[in-house]
Amino acid sequence: MNRDIPVGGICLILTFLLMAGCAGGKSQTEPMISKGVQRGVASWYGPSFHGNPTANGEPYDMWALTPAHRSLPFGTRVLVQSIDTGKSVTVRINDRGAFIPGRIIDLSYGAARELAMIERGTENVSLTVLESNDTTSGRMSQRGSDSYWVQVGSFTTLTQAVALRERLANHYPNMRLTTVDLPSGQWHRVQVGTFFSREKAKIVALELEKQFDLAPLLNQGN
Repeated sequence: MNRDIPVGGICLILTFLLMAGCAGGKSQTEPMISKGVQRGVASWYGPSFHGNPTANGEPYDMWALTPAHRSLPFGTRVLVQSIDTGKSVTVRINDRGAFIPGRIIDLSYGAARELAMIERGTENVSLTVLESNDTTSGRMSQRGSDSYWVQVGSFTTLTQAVALRERLANHYPNMRLTTVDLPSGQWHRVQVGTFFSREKAKIVALELEKQFDLAPLLNQGN
């Protein structure tokens, strides 16, 4: 052992090693949000969904510049810019997603073409809100747009959906399991609710994200 190293030097080395170990811990997969800017991974969805209803009731048009987002109000205009290439596109939110953890937005085929990301499938992007719109069309208001459910999971296997519901039932007694038929097959959705303000729903979604390592979505309506 080298006896020439002073005690203060040893303490400095130990402090550096401890800081390095902390930096190597588990990274956050959820997007970073600051001053209206959100960063994360974008994906896209296309032909198999063309013509099907989106979450706000509009038919999905794969050629239109629209995306799915977990929580931004329908009608919100967002600038989506590739962090790697600098290409950008302005889109209008009309659907809910993305459904894969770690992804922050699901672009239409047309929007993904603007970013030249069709072949890659995903892209590192930043989102900047240009214009937010908390009101929706008359069609939405007729569907009970004053209530919200927090979706905590969507599964093709019913047993997985039931297991998640049972895992959360002691913490959130008001839960439901719904089944929907999509072009990709039958999906079983686990949701927590009902909330009569977006703010309350977002608070609960944040709790679920932090405590249970989930990627919640906000569903509007009955």
